[in-house]
Amino acid sequence: MTPTTKPPRTGNVRRGGAPPSFEHGFQRADDRLPPPPPRRPTGLPLVLMLALGLLTAAGVVQVRTRARVLELGADIAELTAEHGRLLDEKRRLEAERAYLRHPDYIEDVAAGRMQMVPATPDRLQAIRLRDESKQTGPSKQGG
Repeated sequence: MTPTTKPPRTGNVRRGGAPPSFEHGFQRADDRLPPPPPRRPTGLPLVLMLALGLLTAAGVVQVRTRARVLELGADIAELTAEHGRLLDEKRRLEAERAYLRHPDYIEDVAAGRMQMVPATPDRLQAIRLRDESKQTGPSKQGG
């Protein structure tokens, strides 16, 4: 071979003389790649699962809190309605009490149901209490 002559060209050899590298992703059937090196574990999946768990817990707490607030609101509304009803009943009972204690009503009941008559001055009797300091004997001791 002389320096002026070129070596004969073979089919798949590049001009630089290196075989094709198949960088485009295709490989020959007989080319076997060595197994990839083992991946070092990263903490990303653990961090993502922890974040997901925290978000889920926060959501559950928020939902439970809102449900409790709504439940307490319903209880407050129910108790407010009962309070109003009891106030109405109290007003009614106070009016009835005032009516029953009125002297005209008492006089009607005494005369109608119990056949009582007004006391005349000749039927009045004075009640005198004994002075316990002057009293002697067993009646002072209660017996």
